[in-house]
Amino acid sequence: MVAASNHGGPSMHFDSDELRNYATVLAALVALMVFIVNTRSQARSRRIENIARFNQVHQRLFAEDSYLARNLVAIENGTMQRDPADPQSEARFHLMLLEIERLAVLANNKAVPRSTQVYLFGSYAPTLLRLMTEAERDSMFWELARGYLEAIAADAQRYAKLTRGERAQFWR
Repeated sequence: MVAASNHGGPSMHFDSDELRNYATVLAALVALMVFIVNTRSQARSRRIENIARFNQVHQRLFAEDSYLARNLVAIENGTMQRDPADPQSEARFHLMLLEIERLAVLANNKAVPRSTQVYLFGSYAPTLLRLMTEAERDSMFWELARGYLEAIAADAQRYAKLTRGERAQFWR
């Protein structure tokens, strides 16, 4: 409501209903801003927690006495052969597949960007796939690990064709 003031210019006079309405709108805007900030903060926290989970699994895969740690040089130089007569090595291999399944669960729930997964695990996936026996590949109990390794190996092959600048997204 605009009325003439004693000084000749317009002045604003609000009754209590109008003030209450403006206060309600202002409170709603503040609440919306707080909600948006909290939502973004929670999403960022979840991303950080998921990356931490992925890193924990990744670290267990490369722990001191793990299958990967014991065979790292052979895997990297392409001479890795699996010895089915070595029960301890076979047990480590299966424990490694269980950890890979944990990576797959995180990946399937989009916990970590695919580019990060490829960067951290892509060079190992083709070798580990090759080391799986036919029975393991056909087993429904290793489908998750096999599928993850296949997908990461395929993505790594595609990403290898990118330029260094295009691969920079992996480093986030």
